Amino acid sequence: MVRLGQGVFTQARLDPAAVGRTLEAFKSFREAMDQFHVKKVIAFGTSALREASDGEILLKRIQEATGIQVRVISGQEEARLIAKGVLAGEKKRFPSSRVALVDIGGGSTEITYCEKRLILQSESFPLGTARLQQVFLQSRKQGDPEPIRNLRRHIRSTLLPKLIADDWGKAPLILGSSGTIRTLGKILRKNSKGSGEQFSRTRLSQLVERMIDLNTLELLEIPGMEPKRVDMILAGAILFEECLQAVGAKNFRVTEFSLRDGIIEEERQLARDTDATQVSLHIEEIREKALKAGAQQVHFEKVRELSLKLFDRLTSLHGIDRRLRGHLEAAALLHDVGEVISPSNHEKHSHYFVKNADFSGMQPWEAEYIADLCLHHRGGNPPVVRTRRKKAASKGDKAKTPDEELQKLAQAAFPALLGILRLADALDRGHRGNTDIKSVRVTNSAVTIQLDTRESLDLELLRVEQKKELFESVFARKLELRISR
Repeated sequence: MVRLGQGVFTQARLDPAAVGRTLEAFKSFREAMDQFHVKKVIAFGTSALREASDGEILLKRIQEATGIQVRVISGQEEARLIAKGVLAGEKKRFPSSRVALVDIGGGSTEITYCEKRLILQSESFPLGTARLQQVFLQSRKQGDPEPIRNLRRHIRSTLLPKLIADDWGKAPLILGSSGTIRTLGKILRKNSKGSGEQFSRTRLSQLVERMIDLNTLELLEIPGMEPKRVDMILAGAILFEECLQAVGAKNFRVTEFSLRDGIIEEERQLARDTDATQVSLHIEEIREKALKAGAQQVHFEKVRELSLKLFDRLTSLHGIDRRLRGHLEAAALLHDVGEVISPSNHEKHSHYFVKNADFSGMQPWEAEYIADLCLHHRGGNPPVVRTRRKKAASKGDKAKTPDEELQKLAQAAFPALLGILRLADALDRGHRGNTDIKSVRVTNSAVTIQLDTRESLDLELLRVEQKKELFESVFARKLELRISR
């Protein structure tokens, strides 16, 4: 534990001692990599690096000292990877009923609702053991109840508005990951006569009440307590107790799987599917870049939603390889990013941004392909897309690699994907996010789309008329829109 979050959540800067520990750890990693002849390394940064104003300086120092590139991931991507790790690791004994996955880190807590191994909702909250300890309990005097009350109020005011507003509902069981929750499970197990895997919220509350009045030496005497976590265990225990309360869980079970397992599972998936594109796996990073560039979130989220609905409901008609769905999704997120530079001819600025941005796992031809979709989303005849081709291993070897085969499929699919993107963009012409696709019906002569809205769509209908030519040409059917209110 390098405790990189030390001081970050009150000072917004990295502590020099924590920086030193982190650099030493990375140098140790480098030595191990060299010893075992490692060919590939993946390094992710989370909440401390997301918030530290001087985080980029540390990343540069790590790369200069070790050659390791650290990618700082968003809270949403962190939540996704944690869920992926738990779902993969708990495959054989995952509950059939609704369950909340909770991971408590130093600076953030990720909560994901699952039912029958399907993810329902997922969110990252700025709550963590180091953050809460630094802000609320750092200078607390033993026996003073006010900091505890303030801490609980803060946790509830952070969790409940999101859970209630988005109607998350209740989850009777929590699967808890991370060191803090594992330590709490170990303490409860050591202090229990039973041997069951599940622990009740009541027992956790009793432990919290007991720990509130103990000093550090007394905390260390609790069976199962980990010395390296003793200074933050109270903040973590209260946070976890409030998480159980917020989601309505009466019990929790500890899982050994977490973020690192999600990262490994994603890489294993890529290794198994060598012909798969990484674009869809890094959609959250693409979305984050669109947000940071200043793109209108309401609009690009709606265009993404409409594009994917059209792609999925027209599958029988277009027959496009599903791997290219991620390229359409990326283009939907990025198509208007150039408006930040200039609303006039913004598609050209979007094209330049996408083509030159550094997207993890994206091949150069994929960046150009998505950039071309952005460039032509406003109208006009689609270009002939020429994707780069790798040289064959020898002059006599004409067999295509999986990547080359995907490029060929992408080239053929370009007009159809562009037609879908143009239609989705037109359906949110007012950038209000108020249009939804209720149904799509395909006949030999027409594609009929039933729209659901409570507001006037006059502007959108006019824009569809202006942009539907390519869609009708590609799918050889008349486009018809019907509105239900």
